[in-house]
Formats: sequence, C-alpha cells, structure tokens
Amino acid sequence: MTIELLRRLNGKRVSKLVRYSWWPASEVSAQCGIEDELAFSLTAGPLAIYFEDGVILGFSSDPSLNSVIVWDEAARVVGQIPASLDSDEELFAISESGRLSTVFWKRLIGCCVSNVTILKRVRMNAVESQCPSEVGLRFSFSGGKSFVVSHGLHDNSDDFSVLEETQLKGVELEEISIN
Repeated sequence: MTIELLRRLNGKRVSKLVRYSWWPASEVSAQCGIEDELAFSLTAGPLAIYFEDGVILGFSSDPSLNSVIVWDEAARVVGQIPASLDSDEELFAISESGRLSTVFWKRLIGCCVSNVTILKRVRMNAVESQCPSEVGLRFSFSGGKSFVVSHGLHDNSDDFSVLEETQLKGVELEEISIN
C-alpha cells in the first residue's frame, strides 16, 4: 500500500466518489444478490475518490496480498499506462448520489479527510499472517463521518467492498496510524 499517497489526504475535500462495477447498473442487484441501494458498497469493481485539488486515488483489493490496494488514478487519467478507470470499457460507473447508493455516500461530498488508518484483522490464519493482510482503510472526516474500503470485511471473502461503519459487524480489527 502506498502510505505516502494516503498521508497527503489529510485536509483534502472530497468532490466525487465513483464505484466501478463489472456489471451495468441494471444488473448489479441480480448479479450480487443485493438491494439496489447497496450496489455502490457491494458490487464487484474498484473505487475512485476525487478530491477538489485534482488528486484522484483508485482503490481495489488483491487476494494474493490479502489486502486493499491503492494507486494514483490521476496519473492514469493524464495518459500514463495502464488506462484510467473512466476509459475502461469493461467497467460501469456508479455514482455516490444515484439510486444505487445510500444517502450516506452523497453526504461525504464536500467533507474534508481528517485521518486515514490501516485495518488488520486481530486473528489471522497461517496463510493470512504471511501476507501484508491490510484488509481495510478507514477514512475519517471532519464532522465524525467515516467509511472503510475493505478486502472481505463484509462477508469474509476475497471481495473488495466500500463499507459504511454500520456494515462492519463482528470483525475484530487492529487500527494502525499512518501519520
């Protein structure tokens, strides 16, 4: 995980959140077996967070690392290889403010990041303990809001998800400061 990218987020204001799905919006509920409003959180595909100053970070997970991964999506947008999420013809964008998300996500627009921490499971099996196993990043905002980008924290799978705090139930996590 690129710690330096995350350290620079403190004080930055979110301008947009986009979840990219492997399925068109009309198919997400059926493909994932979820209600429409949970598509933003639980569809298969990466997340991009846009900040007012032009920073764009991409997030997903890597099962071989048992971890969330992060990259500089803005560098991809300006023409570096590989192509940006927006130009990937196999991905479908889901907005934070549409019918495929809860109102929580829309309320993050304009909020400033106050802290980002790494999350690791308290209990890991032998294979997990050999990997980085950074299974989540908690984004905290001024005003007390927070969410977690996660590798399997909602259902103990290899799936990437974007979770409201209320969706994290029964998971014992260690929180590691990056500052």
